[in-house]
Amino acid sequence: MDDRQPLIDWMDALEFYARDWDEVFGSQSAYFTQEFWYMLVGCVRAHWAGNPLTVSQLAHSMRSGSNRTREERIKKAVDDGYLKKVKDAKDGRATVVIPTPELETMVVGHLQRTLARVMEKLPPAGR
Repeated sequence: MDDRQPLIDWMDALEFYARDWDEVFGSQSAYFTQEFWYMLVGCVRAHWAGNPLTVSQLAHSMRSGSNRTREERIKKAVDDGYLKKVKDAKDGRATVVIPTPELETMVVGHLQRTLARVMEKLPPAGR
């Protein structure tokens, strides 16, 4: 049988990533789904790139759900203090969705912890 240890290490890293995401939101289990991951991380990434997403763009970043379901997810994240709807600085007619400082802190912590775990489990080639 071939050596599957690299795959086992990768599975461990992925499981750690998923569990860490769940722990970031503690008792708010609604955020444990991939759909919220796509939405929240996508919002942070677009904001950091200087191109915040409109409500419609953010809704379409989710992989499943009706338009109503997607809009309800955005509303929940706004109501819970993770996202804010603001007028676009480039086009005052458009409304964009940006992460709150709290969400940015949560995502940064999550990404730092999980990156460290992946680097520990799967060091770069040549080390």
